[in-house]
Amino acid sequence: MLYFSKMYVVKFLMGTLIIGQVAELIHYINRSNRDIASFLLSIRHDDFSTSFQEKGVGKSYSELRGSLNEITDQFKRVRAEKESNFQYLQTIVKHVNVGLMCFDEAGEILLMNRALRNLLHKPHLGQIDSLRHIDPQLLEAVQQLQPGERALLKLHIDNEPRQLAIQAVAFKLQEKGYRLISMQDIKGELDAHELEAWQKLIRILTHEIMNSVSPIISLTATIQDILAEDETLAQAEAAEDLQAAMAAISKRSQGLMHFTEAYRDLTRVPTPQIQPVDARALIEGIEVLFRTKMEEKGIAFQLTLPANALLLEADPELIEQVLINLFQNAIDALEGRDGAAISVTGFRNEDGKAVLQIGDNGPGIPKALQEQLFVPFFTTKEQGSGIGLNLSRQIMRRHGGSISFLSEEEKGVVFTLVV
Repeated sequence: MLYFSKMYVVKFLMGTLIIGQVAELIHYINRSNRDIASFLLSIRHDDFSTSFQEKGVGKSYSELRGSLNEITDQFKRVRAEKESNFQYLQTIVKHVNVGLMCFDEAGEILLMNRALRNLLHKPHLGQIDSLRHIDPQLLEAVQQLQPGERALLKLHIDNEPRQLAIQAVAFKLQEKGYRLISMQDIKGELDAHELEAWQKLIRILTHEIMNSVSPIISLTATIQDILAEDETLAQAEAAEDLQAAMAAISKRSQGLMHFTEAYRDLTRVPTPQIQPVDARALIEGIEVLFRTKMEEKGIAFQLTLPANALLLEADPELIEQVLINLFQNAIDALEGRDGAAISVTGFRNEDGKAVLQIGDNGPGIPKALQEQLFVPFFTTKEQGSGIGLNLSRQIMRRHGGSISFLSEEEKGVVFTLVV
């Protein structure tokens, strides 16, 4: 009887032990499953802030949690490296001087860097079709440009002339097609090369002309002296005609020398002596200079400047020369027009540079002539020399600035100086 009692006790204890071990095993498995589930959920949501305590839970369980922590730390490092690379690329895209735009197959613009926003004067564009509101030519060029191709486009953005070099690159990410467009305004570089070419041509022409004319002047002077000193020649029947011919040749040759010397000024623009120049004082001084002439011709004048002083970083004498040329051109263009007016507006643009706009309500510049306006020796005036605007452009470039214009026939022209 006692034997059977002891057997029951042993069985009870063994059963209790087995149940306890099974319960502990189930608890261990559940806890492991919860940790693994928590780990996988963190991966799914890219949340790697969770950590697992390794001590006090048994050797195997500690090893499991240690492994999970190592994997989590590795994900953290990969993510930190990924974010670092992303920030690096974002910084490059943000500060590069080339305008960049990326859009998908649906035409949604996903990226637009600062350079492009400044170039297009738009803080944000949602769809590629929005380019139509800037210029229909721009939208057409972007849509038709094939990957690897390059296009040049002339257009005006907010009344400012632009010459854009546009390139396209196509790529795929996760089976989705994208297109990256780069835009760069190369007008300044083209103008610089054009000016350099004209200066070289002018230097060559003036050099050759003066080398050819100088001997002619010398020879005519010698012949005139011979005719005057030799009595036999002086009494000859054709002597008077010969003297007159020599005098005409000499006079014309000297005139050509003076003409050539004047055009040498196009290659002799001095280095600007930069200093702060008050725009109001500068413009008012020019207005006083032309006041009498404008009153005689019935030309009204309007000056619009910001309340705070607008300072130009410029050489006052050279900038004054540019403004005098523009005022004189405006006055000539307004000859005989009713309600004639000249306006000057000053402000700072988004880049912090000073801008002066000199406009008139004259007949404007015909489109056929606009391309030639800054070409040396080209003029629409009967008495014009054709060097004023070209010289003005050189002066502005020497200042690191620019001169441009916008004109509509019978509505006038506006010249814009940026310095």
